[in-house]
Amino acid sequence: MRRNDDTGQPRNSPLAIVGVLLLVLGSVGVIGLVGRATQPVAGVAIAVARPSGAVVAAPLDAVPASDTGALADPLLAGGVRLSPGACELPALGRAEARMRAFYGAMLDCLDSGWRPALQQAGVRFHAAGLDVSSEASSDCGQMPDEEQATAFYCGADRIIYLPRDRLLRYVGLYEPAHLAVLAHEYGHHVQNLSGTLGAVEELLAGVRAGSPRELELTRRIELQANCFAGLFLASVSGRGGVTSQQAERAVDDFGNSLDSETHGTVRNQLRWARAGFEGRTATACDTWSAAPEAVT
Repeated sequence: MRRNDDTGQPRNSPLAIVGVLLLVLGSVGVIGLVGRATQPVAGVAIAVARPSGAVVAAPLDAVPASDTGALADPLLAGGVRLSPGACELPALGRAEARMRAFYGAMLDCLDSGWRPALQQAGVRFHAAGLDVSSEASSDCGQMPDEEQATAFYCGADRIIYLPRDRLLRYVGLYEPAHLAVLAHEYGHHVQNLSGTLGAVEELLAGVRAGSPRELELTRRIELQANCFAGLFLASVSGRGGVTSQQAERAVDDFGNSLDSETHGTVRNQLRWARAGFEGRTATACDTWSAAPEAVT
């Protein structure tokens, strides 16, 4: 287990979980859970909550993975990129006000970077919200247990939840890790705005929970969020309050992980983060047409 460079304390390996497609009264609320868990989390990564009595179609596990290449992701066409920009960040501290200020400033940078990129792709922009309280409730339901996730994004209310106590326990004040977590969570916000998560819902209609097909789609979602995080980190690297060394370490933090059937091997988790960091355009983040071995 790696240690926090600043505190010398053991750091938990990051294990991100996505729970997608919460169906309520016919509407879709998308919840993406990303964080560092104290141990690998057992169970299904994508949970589809169906209304009581709903008719469930037969499993579609036989659908080939190559079909994901047809997913209409508007960000993957036309060389959409994030323009370089300075990101001024205050010092990170343990007090709630300090954490709120740090995350709020970074969220402003993420909004500034992604807004023109999404608009270039014809996607209507909505700013993401932020909640750093330790006992938050979201429109996606009850906060996941600490063993499941230390941070999450709720698509129903478009808020990124970063429970202060959990993050301090699991990543301390190691700023590159905080940069990586928030940039990844924002990647789910981008997927939500672009319609990608809704498209995945359609692909998963009738797919058996915990099936290879479901797990594969989960990995494609998560690895793309890693890549989107890399895109952002490249756009602010060496500018303003994010030094080039901090940006590199934030990308490397995606390798501070565990092999996971929902998020891929450590090698692929880092590979996709670096693909965004080095590729500089959203086309580098096409996990949907990637070969199966690239998203294992």
